[in-house]
Amino acid sequence: MNFFAEQARARRKTRWLVFWFALAVLGIVTAVYFAVTLVAPTFRTPALLADEPIWIWWNAKRFVWTLITVGGGIVAVSLYKSAQIARQGGAFVARELGGRPVLRETGDPQERRLINIVDEMSIAAGIPAPQVFVLTEEPGLNAFAAGTTPANSVVAVTRGLLDHLNRDQMQGVIGHEIGHITNGDSSLNLRLIGVLHGILFLTIGGRFVLQNFGRHRNGKNAFPLLMLALLLTVIGYIGVFFCRLIQSAVSREREYLADASAVQFTRNPDGLASALRQLAGYGSRIEHPNAEAASHLFFGASGRIIPFFSALYATHPPLEKRIARLDKSFDPRLSPRRPAAEGASAAQSSAQLASMADLPDAAFAASSLSAAADATNPTRLEYAQILIAELPPQLREAIHQPADAAAAIYALLLDKSAAIRQTQLNIIEQTHTAPTAVAALTHARWLAAHGPQYRLPLLDLTAPTLREMSPDASQRFLSCIDALIKADGRLSPAEFALRHILKSSLQPCPSRWPSLRLERINTDIALLLAMLARAGNTDQAAMHTAFQYAATLAPTTTPLAFPEPKALRPEAIASALDHLAHAAPRFREKLIKACVAAVEHDGKITVAEAELLRAFAQSLDCPAPPVFPGAVPA
Repeated sequence: MNFFAEQARARRKTRWLVFWFALAVLGIVTAVYFAVTLVAPTFRTPALLADEPIWIWWNAKRFVWTLITVGGGIVAVSLYKSAQIARQGGAFVARELGGRPVLRETGDPQERRLINIVDEMSIAAGIPAPQVFVLTEEPGLNAFAAGTTPANSVVAVTRGLLDHLNRDQMQGVIGHEIGHITNGDSSLNLRLIGVLHGILFLTIGGRFVLQNFGRHRNGKNAFPLLMLALLLTVIGYIGVFFCRLIQSAVSREREYLADASAVQFTRNPDGLASALRQLAGYGSRIEHPNAEAASHLFFGASGRIIPFFSALYATHPPLEKRIARLDKSFDPRLSPRRPAAEGASAAQSSAQLASMADLPDAAFAASSLSAAADATNPTRLEYAQILIAELPPQLREAIHQPADAAAAIYALLLDKSAAIRQTQLNIIEQTHTAPTAVAALTHARWLAAHGPQYRLPLLDLTAPTLREMSPDASQRFLSCIDALIKADGRLSPAEFALRHILKSSLQPCPSRWPSLRLERINTDIALLLAMLARAGNTDQAAMHTAFQYAATLAPTTTPLAFPEPKALRPEAIASALDHLAHAAPRFREKLIKACVAAVEHDGKITVAEAELLRAFAQSLDCPAPPVFPGAVPA
């Protein structure tokens, strides 16, 4: 599966989205114009009649005013909602749909199982673990992912999903939602919500007038007002029809892609197929009033489908077809529905879940891996499960506690030199407390004894916990990170990677260049490739050879020169990443390939190189799958 090809396809969908939006606005404006023309004679307002006979249907001035008022209102509402979403990310949508954030330190066994599964899938997909929400008032079986970037994405599930799915089924659903994030769908879907809110503007306005009609029903303009409200409501439902068409055009094929992603992560198509059967048995309807504009987000169809129109504007493919793609023995002509009792047998009882909560689900899953599996070449999910299971209990608990998560990250920066390490511990103690410094030292000793392959997973698992910090606490944490990095007077590639990943995770909406500046492209590409070549080589000749090899794959036709060492400043690298992040998906695909070539030139990828690649990839909105220690890249 080519991530960049799918992201490019999502961008093409965005262009079509603009076209359909313009068409919908024009259709609604025209309908409103005729509605106003119909009721204008009853008002006899000169501005509306323009001194012409009352039944003249075409009036250019009236149409222009309608276009400005109605079309401008739709565009304004869409832009306002889109700006809200862009500023606050997926959490804004989750809260608008009645979601409650699940704290990482939750003691609820079902919620803890959910967080464990999200953590495993995130490491397998190569993205920071998203924040988790539960739609507590929704009994239907459903879920969604939302976010403008992987760093500010969320995964939300309904209460019904928590209650009725077993672990394999839940893995399939979460893998599907993580697939939406990695394939660029969640960003496209959020843009679509902003657009649809504008199109639904008239429906909301018409309902408001009807609800308040009783206060003015005795006025002289009561009847025209009622007529106008009814017409606006009817026209608004034309907008709803357009919404469904747009949602269908954008989202239906992306569901198949997310199903494929879930299988890629889990290597278990039966889990997802079984989850889809449960949806057919229990239903997936979402009752929240804001669900109309977000119906394309969900794992399963969230509204009532009228059979006559289902083929035209269903936001999801039929369950039968989705199951048939996963289970070759399933006949799509048959109903996928299961009796509720059969579905209930799949769910864990509260007592069973409580007993499993003592042993993290990652450890439970890792312990049940087939003995015949090749331990040197695990699947992504198996590798993620094993990594999480091997963390000591103290560290595993720390990454779920906002007060302790900082110590886990500080542990990654403690120096090998006793003198520098003591200076760093003093900084931690001054910023926080002595116990935090002691915890950081304890975690650092465990990490030093067990290898650097835990560094990236630890960053991914801790990201959502750190995002629970207050703005002041977050700023104090980042300031402490900077002070720890500066303690030895130099910046290693691993420290740069850690700082950059943390910044993009905690401040996931950085300002970006409005467009690519051609005169900067070659310089910025050379900076990135040179830093990666230096990270994996100490020999100058090997360093330059790796750089030149990578430069031949870079998205440029101009030969690249190896930059001077003084040019490889952290702020220059960060600026280059921010600049190149605005490039088209195909450009970034070639850039990532060149970056990988720079570190694989010697036939292996070290953990330090993998961390730097991850920092670059995260800045370029690209997932970076986990790299096994000593892995030989394909």
